[in-house]
Amino acid sequence: MKLSIDDLLIFVNVIKEGSIVKASTKLSIPSPTISRRLTQLEEAIGGLLMFRSSRKITLTTLGQMYIAKFTNLVEEFVETAENLNDYYKKLSGTIKITAPISLTHQWFGKCIFSFMKKYPDIKIDLMATNKVVDLADMNIDIAIRVGDLTDSSWVAKRILLSKNILCTSKEYLERIGGCAHPIDLLDKNLININHNLSWSLTNKTQNEYYEVRSIPCLVMDDTELIIEAAKEGMGICFVPSQFVKKSILKGELIQILPDWIGSARPIYLIFKDRNYMPNRVRIFKEHIENYVDLNV
Repeated sequence: MKLSIDDLLIFVNVIKEGSIVKASTKLSIPSPTISRRLTQLEEAIGGLLMFRSSRKITLTTLGQMYIAKFTNLVEEFVETAENLNDYYKKLSGTIKITAPISLTHQWFGKCIFSFMKKYPDIKIDLMATNKVVDLADMNIDIAIRVGDLTDSSWVAKRILLSKNILCTSKEYLERIGGCAHPIDLLDKNLININHNLSWSLTNKTQNEYYEVRSIPCLVMDDTELIIEAAKEGMGICFVPSQFVKKSILKGELIQILPDWIGSARPIYLIFKDRNYMPNRVRIFKEHIENYVDLNV
């Protein structure tokens, strides 16, 4: 039979309280159960720890040795366990997050700010990067990822479906006289995130597919800058619709070829474990989901 920390805890409390009845009240464990657990402990040790009667408890020599050695250890164990439980359940501590730079600029940063105003005791450690980092190696609690996933052991929940659309400024659209088909884009100023411009477009109404392959006039590796360049009349961009929704409403950008859109790309909220999630992480996960529903 193995030595049980729970049985040692009962033994220490019985000696501290001076009787099984008092220990029963403190621990909220029935007296017969305590007696049985003490017998179980003695069987595991292979020796008698105490003489028990209705009036008092007297330690044996072996019992004196055990109480001297284990009292502090058991109390430290209980204190540590309570502190860890507190850390797990309380809305405090640090949440480590990673998310793409463009999403952070567009809405995730504001999502974090609104969360911290509600829960000022929780600290946020954000790694905004377009690189696919090792989530376990970086001790990440929550990640935002776009497109195909590689961390198959993590739980992924889709929170958005992103589709790219074609946009430009009113000034540039007047300059080129409009576009009737994606083929008309080939001789236009196209702004892209890299030199390998390949825009896959599908017509929503006619189920027609066209891939724009061209040399961009302007390459910028930041979606925000690409959008700003389009607003300034530098050319046409192909960016996620949620990134330019407000700019289109304000008239800063105009969607061109609205029947032609990019393939849908899912945006995922990723976390390690659904069942053993610290309370602060669970609350933040729910906050992200609610924020996306209301604001994005």
